[in-house]
Amino acid sequence: MADELPSPVWLEQVDGGRVEIQGTCSLGRAPSNQFVLRDEKVSRRHAIVHAQGQNEFWLVDLGSSNGTYINGRRVAQPIQLRDQDRIDIGQFRLVFRQSVSLNSSVRRQDTTTDKTVQDIKTCPCWLVVADIESSTLLSRRLSPDELPVVTGQWFSACEQIINNCGGSIDKFLGDGFLAFWHGKGQTAGEVARALAELKKVQTSGELAFRVVAHYGRVYMGGLATLGGERLYGPEVNFIFRMERLASSLRQPCLLSEAARTQIQSQLPTTALGRHAVQGFDGDLEFFSF
Repeated sequence: MADELPSPVWLEQVDGGRVEIQGTCSLGRAPSNQFVLRDEKVSRRHAIVHAQGQNEFWLVDLGSSNGTYINGRRVAQPIQLRDQDRIDIGQFRLVFRQSVSLNSSVRRQDTTTDKTVQDIKTCPCWLVVADIESSTLLSRRLSPDELPVVTGQWFSACEQIINNCGGSIDKFLGDGFLAFWHGKGQTAGEVARALAELKKVQTSGELAFRVVAHYGRVYMGGLATLGGERLYGPEVNFIFRMERLASSLRQPCLLSEAARTQIQSQLPTTALGRHAVQGFDGDLEFFSF
């Protein structure tokens, strides 16, 4: 059997040891993490390195007490990692490494899509975007030590809700995230449960954020280099335009008509009338939940 090729993305330790990153890599004191850091100053589930896009990896602190630092600065929101970035967690220093061959490979693959994306397909999909409101004002209200804890705990709580309800986070967006579910079987019930749980977090008053949900067919392709999937197409664009609409309407929870049709028997909704969405034809109906 041929030797398996090493991963082109890894976390390097001071002693030269390394942990390869395949998809999302969790870091923390608990044995369940992919990268276990045994130190009392490290939280049980401290941070994650999340793979998204073609060659993007984002560092997300999960509300740790003692913080996660990148190049000497405490992480207050998800941040994209670059080759040679230094990550400090407790007594541990790690260096994020992303080989040049991956970057050049991705650039070449951009012009030869047939080699980049494997098994492109369209499938029904639930899309949910959550985004922190007025993050600039939040940063002014909270101290530099408080802000990373509050935002990190929010990301951690939302991630657990999405995962517990059968969904996945496709990408982090600085102040928020895009999550998805394949639209099959009992998925509507799982999404309804996730939206209800996210609304509970909203009403807790710890942090103000918006949640928008849509249902439609998306393009989905596997990336050989990352072992993951990419979501793209008009429906993905639509969910982000919906988030802007929710902001303009001052609505913390917004459903598209397609989502409401699928979920109305499992989640109470209220009609909000018809509204234009930038880049899409006609006025469309929306609902709150």
